[in-house]
Amino acid sequence: MKRIVHWLTLWLAIVSGVIFVTILSTLLTFPIYAHMDNLPQIAAMSLGRLYHNYLQLMAYLDLPWIGTLHMQDFPTSLHGAFHFADVHHLFILDLVIALVTIPFAIRWVRQLKAAKKRYLLVRPFMIGAVVPIILTGLLSINFDRFFIIFHEVLFRNRDWLFDPGTDPIINVLPEGFFMLCFLTAFALFEAIMVWGIWRGRQDAQRQSPF
Repeated sequence: MKRIVHWLTLWLAIVSGVIFVTILSTLLTFPIYAHMDNLPQIAAMSLGRLYHNYLQLMAYLDLPWIGTLHMQDFPTSLHGAFHFADVHHLFILDLVIALVTIPFAIRWVRQLKAAKKRYLLVRPFMIGAVVPIILTGLLSINFDRFFIIFHEVLFRNRDWLFDPGTDPIINVLPEGFFMLCFLTAFALFEAIMVWGIWRGRQDAQRQSPF
């Protein structure tokens, strides 16, 4: 039972941590993507002003003490506000899970390191390493379908179907940007899996008598 709790905590820590880091990474990638995809021209404003609005959106989504969404240059419809509120709750849930599980996961991995038993990570992480590869393949074949299924799994309403006329923010959050976010998350998850396999095999070699 204790082993099951350890593994569950570890996987929750990895997934929630990857999501959290991916969200934070958009603070760097969004202005770069916006410049490359000419989003300031689409929004009819400077890159700095567009980024300011994006920061206002992310502050609402990420910070639990901000209860109302306000973007300086982008009005939000009732349905849009409902959707962003749902995203806000999911982001805060992810943050809570990360804060609770990551310290325990790190502690367990350190115990495995001290006991030279990180080889226990190898097989589960090899299986885990296949997941981003499969998801990347599905994403590259038909991102539209992948994106729709993703939203249908996470949300029990249709508020995520934005109307650019009432929620113009969607014009500067194109599918290409979300694809970049998914690929970032997949790459981070894959890197953790590779690290675990590498360290696990090191411990396995130390345990070997040959």
